Amino acid sequence: MELAIIGFVAAIALGAWLRVATKPDPFRSAAGSLGLDHSRTVPDMLPRLSGTINGLPVRVDAPDGKATQIRYRIFYPDLGLALRLERETTISRTLGALGSGDREVGDKTFDAKFRVNTSRPDALQKLLTPELRSQLVELVDTYPAVIVGDGEITLVVDDDSPTVMTLVNTVNDLVIVGAILNANRPPPLEKPAPRARPVREAPSEAPPPASPSDAEPTTESPRGDAPPPPQPEPEPEPPAPPPVPVAPPSGLPDGFYDDVFGENRLSFEADDTFEQEIRGSEVRLSGAVKQSSPYEDKSDLAPSTGTKAVVTVAKIDNDLYGKTDIDAVVHLHGRLDLDRGQQITFTGTLDGVDAFMRNLFVTDARIV
Repeated sequence: MELAIIGFVAAIALGAWLRVATKPDPFRSAAGSLGLDHSRTVPDMLPRLSGTINGLPVRVDAPDGKATQIRYRIFYPDLGLALRLERETTISRTLGALGSGDREVGDKTFDAKFRVNTSRPDALQKLLTPELRSQLVELVDTYPAVIVGDGEITLVVDDDSPTVMTLVNTVNDLVIVGAILNANRPPPLEKPAPRARPVREAPSEAPPPASPSDAEPTTESPRGDAPPPPQPEPEPEPPAPPPVPVAPPSGLPDGFYDDVFGENRLSFEADDTFEQEIRGSEVRLSGAVKQSSPYEDKSDLAPSTGTKAVVTVAKIDNDLYGKTDIDAVVHLHGRLDLDRGQQITFTGTLDGVDAFMRNLFVTDARIV
């Protein structure tokens, strides 16, 4: 009797396992429809989709290992605007009334829907065409949590059992907007040309002295033998400033940039090497400043101010974009006046990487 009961229970358990094992995986089906790769994270086995659609990198995964949430991300090359668009809420509208910056574009429907932050308000009109504004309004109405950043569209939703149609439609909606943003990118800021040095006019030459045969009789002494007036010495050109020494990167393992941002990117992520061995490392890097802006951290009891800079620290041959800049997003202590193209060397804590955007993030940084 006991054996019969045990066998009955085992049969029920086996049947339940088979039902779970053979249940259709919406992520795998969506990957097939979208032309993306399907994988599982290690060790929690959460689904992940990755690849490109219309030339734009796409990733769908669970943020921070939360199986009840899905994060959609669409990437495109940086616009160079420090742009952030997110849904306008009662709280953000109140902050705007109190003076917290919100750029408006003159479109009542769009301005009522979005809170806009950018370092280049002059370029907003070129970027936010009527077509793009209409697409963005439709997007935020459908996905209120969407955030459009400078180079990335992010959407995090609570959904522990999405359907294939939900996954496919959401990715396609985000890719459409990403493609328009990429096509509308404004020209980059140009560094002003140096002022031209004033040209000093050379004094006119004295006329040649008259020959003795042509000289008119005069009571004054002849000037034919007088030496010409001295010519002023030309001002020497100022010496060129010495090149800024570039410190070799330190604190990073050999082949770091190629492993994280190059053709070995996916294997690097699968190994989880960054989380286990590299995050939190103290690094020393050098590069040219692309952009900088002040920031204020109000997330703790001791607010701090500083400078957020984007610095190109390396170049690699990327399988997707060809010759590619690797940029460090650096949070520097203190308010600093940094010029575009200025070479700096800094130290700080390596806090994260974004393989698709070719970014690494450095916090608690100082210029050395």
